[in-house]
Amino acid sequence: MGVLLIILGLLLMLFGGGCTLILAGIESYRPSNIMNDLSDFLPMWLGLGLLPLAAGFFLFRAGLKLDRERRNAKAPKEPN
Repeated sequence: MGVLLIILGLLLMLFGGGCTLILAGIESYRPSNIMNDLSDFLPMWLGLGLLPLAAGFFLFRAGLKLDRERRNAKAPKEPN
C-alpha cells in the first residue's frame, strides 16, 4: 500500500508542478496584466496546479511513512 501511495503522490506532484509551470509560462508571455485576468487565472492555478501538488506531496509522505513502519516492523530486534 505504501508503494502505491508513493507512486500516486509522485504522479500528482508531477502533474501539479507541470501545470503550474505551464500556467506561469502562459501568464508571463501574455501582453495583458496578470491582475486583470486574476479571476480567470487563480481558479485554474489552484485547481490544476497547487491542489494536486499539495495532495501529491502529502500522499508521498504518507507512503514513505507506511513503508518505513513496515520495514521497521520486519527488522530483527537487537538484543540488549
